[in-house]
Amino acid sequence: MLAKISEWLDERVGLRDNSRRKMGQAVPAHMFFYCFGGISLFIIALQALTGVYMLFFYTPHPELALKSIEAMSNDGSFGWFFRNMHRWGATVLLAAILTHVVTVFYQKAYRRPRELNWTSGVLQFLVVVLLLATGIILPWDWRAYWSFALWVDYFETWPVVGDFLKNLLLDTFTINRAFVIHVLILPIVLVLLLRFHFAMVRRHGISEPL
Repeated sequence: MLAKISEWLDERVGLRDNSRRKMGQAVPAHMFFYCFGGISLFIIALQALTGVYMLFFYTPHPELALKSIEAMSNDGSFGWFFRNMHRWGATVLLAAILTHVVTVFYQKAYRRPRELNWTSGVLQFLVVVLLLATGIILPWDWRAYWSFALWVDYFETWPVVGDFLKNLLLDTFTINRAFVIHVLILPIVLVLLLRFHFAMVRRHGISEPL
C-alpha cells in the first residue's frame, strides 16, 4: 500500500528524483555551523509548545506556584517530561544561540549590508536571556531564588545598564510580573524580532565563509 502511494506521488511530484538530487549535492565542511540558526528556531518552537502545556497547570501565586508544578509533574499526563524538556531546552537553546552568534561573528557577517541581521540577532539573544531569568523564578522556591540571584549578579556586570537591571529586578519583580513578562511580553517581542531577522536574511542571504 505504501509502495503504491509512494509511486503515485513520485510520478506527479518527483520526490525520489528530487531527494536523490539533493542528497547527491556536495556539502562543504563549514556547513555544520550554519545549522545552528535553524536548530535555535526548532528549539524555540519546542519551548513554545511545552510552555503552552505547562500553562494549563501553573498558578502564578506565591503559595501555589511550586505546588502546581509538582502536581503537573506527578499527576499530569507526561507532565514531568514536558517540564524537563522545557527546563533543559532553555539551556540547549542558549548554547545553540551562542554558537550561532559566535559563528556569525567569526564569519564577519555583521558587516555591511548585514548590520540589521546582526543587530536583530543580538537583540534576540538578549530576549532569550531575559526569558531564562524570568522563567527561572516561576517555581518560587529556594532553588528559584538562588538561581535568580545568580542571574541578577550576572546582569549587574553588564556595562551601562547593569545597575539599572539589578535594581529593576530586585525592587519591582513579583511572581505575577515575572509570569506576564515570561509568557506574554517577551515572546511577542521575540516573534517580532524573528520575523524581522528572517526578512533580512531573505533579503541579503547568509554570509559566505572566509
